[in-house]
Amino acid sequence: MTARPVHPRIVLGIAGPLASGKSTVLRMLQDLGAATLRADDVSRELLQPGQPALEQVRATFGEELFAEDGTLRRDKLAALIFAEPAARQQLNRIMHPPMVARLRQKVDDYRQGASGSPVIAIEAAILHEMGLDRITDKILLVTAPEAARIERLRERDGLSEPAARRRVKLHDEMGLGKIQADYTINTAGDLADTRRQVEELWAELTTRVEAQHD
Repeated sequence: MTARPVHPRIVLGIAGPLASGKSTVLRMLQDLGAATLRADDVSRELLQPGQPALEQVRATFGEELFAEDGTLRRDKLAALIFAEPAARQQLNRIMHPPMVARLRQKVDDYRQGASGSPVIAIEAAILHEMGLDRITDKILLVTAPEAARIERLRERDGLSEPAARRRVKLHDEMGLGKIQADYTINTAGDLADTRRQVEELWAELTTRVEAQHD
């Protein structure tokens, strides 16, 4: 059997703390032509009815996290893991290995595609903790001031100010805004400023890919 060719691509991991603007940056990269993946989307795939990971979650955390139709109440799971570090660690042990395996397969499929984007961007807040840094070529850290992140979280998720502050504090305690990264984008300004930074990054990444062809 003839092996499928691997085409030059840069895999960019996008990490950073809660409500820092990672999804906004990912959408802007997609608009520029990047192939995009989100760890949260893969998590949702793996927690669909019939998936082994879902049954592990049920066995570990109990039926109280599930609706009458058997679907997972993600809001209740989120509240639990934000409140209890031990529960978060248990969930990570269940979810991270299959998430990394699924994302690795998706990246491999993109790499072996005959056409498509020169950049594959993966959004994952805890990229290093998951081990996704092993399948990325470059890492982008997305940051924003604490006050902006709290306000975004309140608007996005309808949280009270104390609840939003607690979640932001947790991510700060995890050091998610201080990871080793090749690039940094600060989303403190308006969308035009963020877009300018994203376009500059895109230009650099695509230049690197073009150099691989030479």
